[in-house]
Amino acid sequence: MRRGWLALSIFLLAIIGLVFAGTAAAQYPPQGQYNDNSVLYGPGWQVIKAEWGSGNRWADVTYQVRILLSGNGQVKVNNANMGGDPAVGADKTLRIQARNFQGQHRQFTYKEGSFIDASQFYNYGGGIGGGGGSGTGWQVMWAEWGSGNRRANVTDRVRALLSGNGQVKVNNTNMGGDPAVGADKTLWISARDTRGQTRQFTYKEGSSIDASQFYNYGNYPGPGGPGPGYPGGPGYPGGPGGGNGSLQIVRAYYGLNNRTNDVTQRLRGMVQGNYLDVQVNNNNLGGDPAPGADKVLTVIYRVNGREQTATVKEGNRLRIP
Repeated sequence: MRRGWLALSIFLLAIIGLVFAGTAAAQYPPQGQYNDNSVLYGPGWQVIKAEWGSGNRWADVTYQVRILLSGNGQVKVNNANMGGDPAVGADKTLRIQARNFQGQHRQFTYKEGSFIDASQFYNYGGGIGGGGGSGTGWQVMWAEWGSGNRRANVTDRVRALLSGNGQVKVNNTNMGGDPAVGADKTLWISARDTRGQTRQFTYKEGSSIDASQFYNYGNYPGPGGPGPGYPGGPGYPGGPGGGNGSLQIVRAYYGLNNRTNDVTQRLRGMVQGNYLDVQVNNNNLGGDPAPGADKVLTVIYRVNGREQTATVKEGNRLRIP
């Protein structure tokens, strides 16, 4: 009898151990894998789970809904957009569980035939490259620079800075300003690869980013063709005088903090004989991105293969080299 109780006790302990082991394994994903439900930095409600159906007949349409809602406009809730009919003959519903990067949660319910305003949801397609882009690296969906609640959206700037190889310094100059004066700032990047996996990158002020691991957007943020400010044009690597001994404008921004314009192409078009001389004002730089503020022109350039940075206040003159 005692042997029977002993065998039963050992059996029960083994079952309990398996249950706890399974629970622990479920709580922590394997290292090196990326959780598509991780919180991403950026505006809009992020779709955690989406189901389409009725009663006990439901289909998981999470991926489908994320793609459909990555943009603006109205999205119709029907079988065609949801990828099929899991409950033929029934009035179906789309259920969405969502959260934002501040940790707030919300449930959305849409009846069949209704419309969804996609602008209120996170744009999962924000980082997909196109045009002159190339490569298979991590694509920047969203980037913020700052500290606490004092942050600036630097998505476009980061995409441009990381479109190449080498090391990119994380500082106020490269990020276009100081949104949190006196504080130790951080750069947050939400990214995804071509397989749809997502990943968060965090860089402290003063650190460096290895640009080679990110997608090369090419001539981001605009299309290009031979001519001033484009590949093959003056002031651009590979253009006239574009060898190692020439002046090459890598990137240029004009404004203050998060109110800036990318003036790279404009400055490339002003390069004459490997020399740039321009008065820093709204007229020459294409407009006023920060009315009422004292603006700054920041230029990242190369001369003789060496990368340098120049910063000139509004009203002064920029001369390179």
